[in-house]
This record gives sequence, structure tokens and C-alpha cells, in this order.
Amino acid sequence: MMIIVGTRDQANRPSIARAVGARAINEEIVEVIVSAWQWPEAMDNLAANGQAAVTFARPADYVSYQLKGFAQLRAVDSSDVELSRRYRADIYALFGGLGLRPELVSPWLADRELTVARLHVREAYIQTPGPKAGTAADSPTARGAG
Repeated sequence: MMIIVGTRDQANRPSIARAVGARAINEEIVEVIVSAWQWPEAMDNLAANGQAAVTFARPADYVSYQLKGFAQLRAVDSSDVELSRRYRADIYALFGGLGLRPELVSPWLADRELTVARLHVREAYIQTPGPKAGTAADSPTARGAG
């Protein structure tokens, strides 16, 4: 699963980061691990206003979901570092299976200055291309009833 963190600055200019790991704490909280070294603008935005949209996309078919909410930053601990290590190994294998060489994937998988963004989810959307794109993930339309 690719993980993209969308942020904005005070003037509403967007900036993104690619996360190198994620975990669901519960139904309302998701943590993503980001290299503050690689994505300083996005991390500055999160520190300043906390507004985030995190998109999870499966590369093979682009089945995608987006979570929006307020994020708080915290330092990584050893379990976060291990989660990120496993994620990076898994994503290399995933993209390798799709025919991409590691040198094409590695530029967005930095593990320097890892930081955790804890997202308090307020909204969830289906973002898979097609008729349900942009539909709230818990709406009747998303469930096929509409």
C-alpha cells in the first residue's frame, strides 16, 4: 500500500509526503511514519496547523481510501522504527513484483529523521477511480445501496 500524506500551509498551498509505515490505533486514530528529513515542508505544515489528508493506495489497481483529520506529531520509538523497516521491505517487494527496480522506488523511502503523525480521523472517502470516487466511505452509496 502506498501512503501519501497531504498537507497545506497557512496560505492553503499544498505539500505532500510519502509515509514509510502506518498503523491503525483504533477506528478513529491512525499513525503514519514520515521522514522529516525528506519531507520538511509537509512536516512543518503539520506542526503549524495539523490539517492532513492521508491516502492509502494499492499500486496494482489503485484501490484507494483517504482519511482526513487533525494530526499531531511525536517522536518515533523502537516499535515505529521496526514498523517502518518492515513496511519498506514489503513495499520494495510489492513494487518489485510489479516490475519496478529498487532504485526507482528508493528515492521516496528515506528512513532519516523519522517522525510519527497521529491522525485523528474526522472523514473517510473512497478515492478509487470510478463512480464511487469521492464518496464518503461510510455512505449508503459507498456500500452499494445507492
